[in-house]
Amino acid sequence: MPEVIQNHVAAQQLDQYSFDDLLVLGESNFESIDPEKLARTSPYEISRFLERLDLEEQKTFLKKLGERQVSDVLAEMNAEDSAELITAIREYRAVKILESLGPDDAVDLVSELDEEDRVRLLAKMHADKALTIQKLLSYDPDTAGGVMTPIIPTVHDNLTVDQAIDHVRHLRHDIENIYDLYVVDAHKHLLGTVSLRRLILSDPGQPIAAVMKKELPGICHPNQDKEEVARAMAEYNLREIPVVDKSGKLLGVVTHDDVIDILQAEATEDLQKLHGAGADESITDTIKYSVLKRTPWLLINLLTAYMSVAAIAHFQSAIAQSTLLAVFMTLVMSLGGNTGAQTLAVSIRGLALGEFHDRDSLMLCLKEMLKGSISGFVVGISSGLLSVLFTHNIWVGVTVSAAMILNMTLSGLVGAFIPIVLHRLKFDPAQSSYIFLTAITDVSGIVIFLSLGKWLILK
Repeated sequence: MPEVIQNHVAAQQLDQYSFDDLLVLGESNFESIDPEKLARTSPYEISRFLERLDLEEQKTFLKKLGERQVSDVLAEMNAEDSAELITAIREYRAVKILESLGPDDAVDLVSELDEEDRVRLLAKMHADKALTIQKLLSYDPDTAGGVMTPIIPTVHDNLTVDQAIDHVRHLRHDIENIYDLYVVDAHKHLLGTVSLRRLILSDPGQPIAAVMKKELPGICHPNQDKEEVARAMAEYNLREIPVVDKSGKLLGVVTHDDVIDILQAEATEDLQKLHGAGADESITDTIKYSVLKRTPWLLINLLTAYMSVAAIAHFQSAIAQSTLLAVFMTLVMSLGGNTGAQTLAVSIRGLALGEFHDRDSLMLCLKEMLKGSISGFVVGISSGLLSVLFTHNIWVGVTVSAAMILNMTLSGLVGAFIPIVLHRLKFDPAQSSYIFLTAITDVSGIVIFLSLGKWLILK
């Protein structure tokens, strides 16, 4: 193969294992794995493979990887799983792996360790790295301080451009990627930033203070919620955001890869909580863990479902007189639930992204009610006509149409109202909102339809 082709990215990708390759090889024999090919394999693919193995198999597989590659793989894994794995391997190697991790990834892992293991491993680490991790552990993991990295490319304001470039050459051994330099004074107070591009294109004798950018959007404080930091980074299109204390001293930066993890985790968490699953639950969790997370919300769902049972029982004599009421009742419930779910999704997204404030709540509820009403009119008229064709009874069509319009109007209102109320009460709007929504839309659909049916069809 020509050298140009051999060095091509596509060719290099062919010379590494995919997730499916690892599954096949792993199921047969670890000894058949090519160490050189494995060394070129993506840490993410290896982490996915490891999550399917038991602890003993994971330990055996990790012996084929160097310490730096193991740290890259553990950084891709769930922090709880990587913590369990790090305590299962030899202490000397565990310490080397922890020291190879970036500070933010190391903190995620160490925070999941038992107190005894945490103290033991930190005591064996290099003093500077252990101290850095201990400082980061003092911050809430859901704040900017909890996700920031303290390893920052800084330069003092009293240097010239030429001196700063020479300083960057020395930083390359400690910092993997450098895009911007943070300009600080002698007390580490943040003064501004200068990009590498601007640094290289500036006159060598110019002072850094003359070429740095002083306006820094998105600066955050260590106790600021990490979701707010993620939104700020997206709003200002930043690669990273500096974290400073009350005096303006630079503590660290939150990088774009951390923000991607934050947004992905929050989106997954909200989706799972919306339907009553555990916020941090995954498909690889044990049966016991998942059952304990889900069952309480299923019991709440059982109680709300009995509200629908009670509503139907109230109209059982009317249903006995006309089975058509039972046939079309589910149609009204289904469309009402879907309408509410659409509104619920948009409302929760708006709250999560800070798209509206408390003063907008009434307007939002009325607006979503109007949307539900218009959709209900279109769907209601259509379902009414289809019902007449199906039953040859015009009053069935009128009942279905009217019930559909009323229930979809109410569903639009409720879909916006539930997350807003939960947010006002300081609860997570995503926490099983769908369960409460379906309880209300089902009961309202039953009561509205059967009341109209009793009045119009059984008159």
